Amino acid sequence: MIIKSSKKSEVAAVLATLEIGKTYSIQEIVDTIKQVCNHKTDTTKSFEMVSGNYVGATFPLNELYVDMSYQRRIRLTKILNKLKAVGGFDKDVAGAVDIAYRPCSGKNYVWDGLRRCIMVGMCGGDRITASLYTHPANLYDDECRKSEARFFKIRNADSETMSFEEIFKSRVSYEESIAIAQLKLLKECGLDVEGLNPQGTQLGGLRAFDEIYNKIPSETIINASKIYTYAFNNQPQVLGYGLAGLATLLNTEGFEDHYDYDDVRDALREYAKTNKPNTITNPRINSAAFKSIAYNIATKVLKDQNGLKSALLDSEQMEVMESF
Repeated sequence: MIIKSSKKSEVAAVLATLEIGKTYSIQEIVDTIKQVCNHKTDTTKSFEMVSGNYVGATFPLNELYVDMSYQRRIRLTKILNKLKAVGGFDKDVAGAVDIAYRPCSGKNYVWDGLRRCIMVGMCGGDRITASLYTHPANLYDDECRKSEARFFKIRNADSETMSFEEIFKSRVSYEESIAIAQLKLLKECGLDVEGLNPQGTQLGGLRAFDEIYNKIPSETIINASKIYTYAFNNQPQVLGYGLAGLATLLNTEGFEDHYDYDDVRDALREYAKTNKPNTITNPRINSAAFKSIAYNIATKVLKDQNGLKSALLDSEQMEVMESF
């Protein structure tokens, strides 16, 4: 059991923040959930194996493990809602999960189908059908993990159910070079995505960061992050669009002719005392989103009268911004 608790909120919080790089037993995850979701409670009357239990050539849940390095976060509420919606777990629909055997550790890891394994356990089952892949005997544990992460990304990356952040996490796990470089920059910015930098501030919107990566110098992005978190120091996350817009402003030609980073930092800190972060990310023109946000900062925060606005948007775009 991962945590002993009778509160669903506590169990859900722990499951959503399982440590990256750590191995967990499927059974211990199921046992943790069963403390708050079991057949004796009114909320789980519909949790049953609607098409019977798995039999035959199957794998016991208590012999299966999961490596959270590349897996999506476990969101208990989503699992509960899905089971309630269909009235239980239907093995005939769910089919087999995918397992990889690591000879170096002698353990079977579920690389695709984690939630199905959890749902089987929640509905009273103790076994599941699986397709088994065996890693080469000469691979170390971290090499097996990289292979599984690659399998997972290829299988799930184009799925609508995977967020941009979740895909990024799997890319990091199998050490894709660009993802590793972006993670390094995120750490230098003091930002966290999917628990990959737990000490950092949560970045809300990795896609915006991805769009400015390698287009704006890393040092400028780092300074933008420092300024943003200094100004909005009471916010739980950094808005991706806000960061990208601020970095765009700092990178605009002519910026340093009239301003320095301290000017922006102090002005934005003062602005943040009475305004929320979304007031700089809106309004914006979709075709020039980051420049629009930079324009908002220039006008709302810096009260620019030095021509910086004109370096960001043309006259027609400025008219559109003023019309909102």
